[in-house]
Amino acid sequence: MKWNSGRLWLKIAVYTLLSVALLFAAVLTLFFTRFDADSARHNLEQSLADTGRKLTISGSISPMLFPSPGLKIGKLHITEQDGNTRFADIDTAEARLAWLPLMFGRLEITHIALKDTQLTVLRQTDGKLNFSDLLRARPSSKFLFNLDSIAITGTRLEYQDRVNGQVLHLAEASLQADSLRSSAEMQFGGRLQSGKRLVNLSLSAPFTRNDDQIDIPQFEATASSSSDELGEIRATATGKLQLNLATLLAQAQDLKVSVDTSRPKSHSEALIPAITASLSELSTPSATLSGTVSYERTQYHFSSHLSALQLNQGGVFAETTQSDFSWAVGKHSLNMALKAPLKLTQFTQLSMAPLTLSARLKTPVLPRGQLQAALSGELEGDLPESRLKLRVAGELDGAKLASTITQHGFLAPRHEVTLSVGKLDLNRYLPEQKAEQAVALFHNAKPFQLAWMDFVNVQGKVTIGELAVGNFRVNGINADVKSTPESLQLENLTANIYEGHLTGSAALFREATPRLSVKQQLTGMQIRPLMLDLFDFNRVEGAGNGWVQIEARGESLRALRNTLSGSVAVRLERGALTGIDLVAALRDLPGESQRWSGPVNAAPDQKTTFSALSAKFELNDGIARNQDMQLASSFVNVNGSGKFDLTQSIVDYTLDVKGNPTAFARLAGISIPLKITGPINQPVYSLDFNAMVKGKKTEAEKQEALKSELGKQITTILPGSK
Repeated sequence: MKWNSGRLWLKIAVYTLLSVALLFAAVLTLFFTRFDADSARHNLEQSLADTGRKLTISGSISPMLFPSPGLKIGKLHITEQDGNTRFADIDTAEARLAWLPLMFGRLEITHIALKDTQLTVLRQTDGKLNFSDLLRARPSSKFLFNLDSIAITGTRLEYQDRVNGQVLHLAEASLQADSLRSSAEMQFGGRLQSGKRLVNLSLSAPFTRNDDQIDIPQFEATASSSSDELGEIRATATGKLQLNLATLLAQAQDLKVSVDTSRPKSHSEALIPAITASLSELSTPSATLSGTVSYERTQYHFSSHLSALQLNQGGVFAETTQSDFSWAVGKHSLNMALKAPLKLTQFTQLSMAPLTLSARLKTPVLPRGQLQAALSGELEGDLPESRLKLRVAGELDGAKLASTITQHGFLAPRHEVTLSVGKLDLNRYLPEQKAEQAVALFHNAKPFQLAWMDFVNVQGKVTIGELAVGNFRVNGINADVKSTPESLQLENLTANIYEGHLTGSAALFREATPRLSVKQQLTGMQIRPLMLDLFDFNRVEGAGNGWVQIEARGESLRALRNTLSGSVAVRLERGALTGIDLVAALRDLPGESQRWSGPVNAAPDQKTTFSALSAKFELNDGIARNQDMQLASSFVNVNGSGKFDLTQSIVDYTLDVKGNPTAFARLAGISIPLKITGPINQPVYSLDFNAMVKGKKTEAEKQEALKSELGKQITTILPGSK
């Protein structure tokens, strides 16, 4: 025989193939002829008997030939361990067998396919899952599982969590895994529903299996959804994963989870270097969270480092949380740093205590500085209710501060605030002025920056121990505050002001042209220090009452000053006009009249006392006009009228001075008109010659009238004088 003959090798090959084919046909024939559907049904239904579960098959069981021998089973039903409650319903199940073991009579399952499965997964109050018993090593049976592939389609799963009451539904779920005994590839997809929220899920992960150990060198999972509040939402997770099927422990490395939304536009991510997880607990030594949110013209940024983080059936807990938060609208910015332990009980109730917080506010509204605060307290929250409550106390730029802030909602939050500040010195933040008076601020023509109001919805109460603006001081301020994008309002405003008391309201309305409205009533105030600190005007003394009802429109402090309109009324008692002694002027006539024929500066050491003074001013476009000023004393009576031009800071006022006939018998019928003109804070006095010659037409008549008035002699001024 020639071994190198081509015909010989051809014959050997043909005979070998025929032998294999005959053996294959014999095995198939043996498999089909010896197949017993009733026996297979019995063996399958008894496979879970040791767990207390019942497996029943109400459909048919039939053998399959291609692409490998196997069984096709219809209508499988599996109960919970109580033997009655439904756990899973499977419409169709297919199991493929390995060829070689089958030749020796062993049933080794290498492939499983499940179609249209309904499954209920339950987490008990003790944290255990209702399928954990199925993951234990199974006793030996006629069926040996050595899977090489799994295909699951059309799955519907309901997840019930009796720890937090959450219910989830997974629909249209599919799982495909091939080459399980070597380098495998797994694909998963489905639609998860929580309440009205629908989330599309997908997972891709290559993995290798070594006995009970599954190694996933790199997985990628995504979840996408949409909502009216956030628009399109997309979450991704990547990392390395190791899973031990025997102990049901998982370890992940380089885990990264990111979330993106389209409305508002945001991106956030979590970085976890290492994590250990079981069915009851997840823990990691450290984790880092960061993110940005852009909402209209607002930008938020946060970063947080958590240490000793644990997640279990009780919630989420971290030994320490260090967070930085920044908020910016144009040139306005708020930066905060927070440190506290973290408790998120039952994944719903937030607690961070004790908490330390430092904050810094920078804004063009405070061009000379920035607000800085160092606080401590606690933060609590109810996440399902979208509610946070912060209680803090500490210092604001060295002043004592205490506050409680409750936030409702996260995207467009509403705040309820109580704020108590020991002292607030606005001079540290407002534009620097050459003068120290508050009125100097109203020379500022810089437009208001009101864009920050777009994102504020605050209601609450404010208490300020002392408020300083220039030399102006107010103590014991209390007010109800309401701020919305449309307005900033102070209602029920009360304060102690210059030994008196103030009540009223103030509001800034953000209309096409901003509008300021002030309504105030003052009782028992000292007028001189008030006018001195406000206007550097110290020519009036006395205690009394005042009423203010004014409005102004404008886009700057100067514009508000130039459009002031409304009414201001005042009544003083037991006071004085300083800088002029009208009693002395009457006593020394006519010599005094000669001195007053020209402008005379106010003399600080002179004053005219009075028992009562009243006046009402009507304001229009920054000019205050008065026609009814009355001053009464035991020696003189004075009527006044004129205007104070706040836009130019000048006064043009006339006083009609008459001696009291009981004090100045010889002055009966004599009226001395005085003009007060010049800068408000440095006026000059002079005789009003125009008033003295009123009604005279010719120059000769005017001269004669002046001569007559100035030539009158007074020999007796005071009672008893000569």
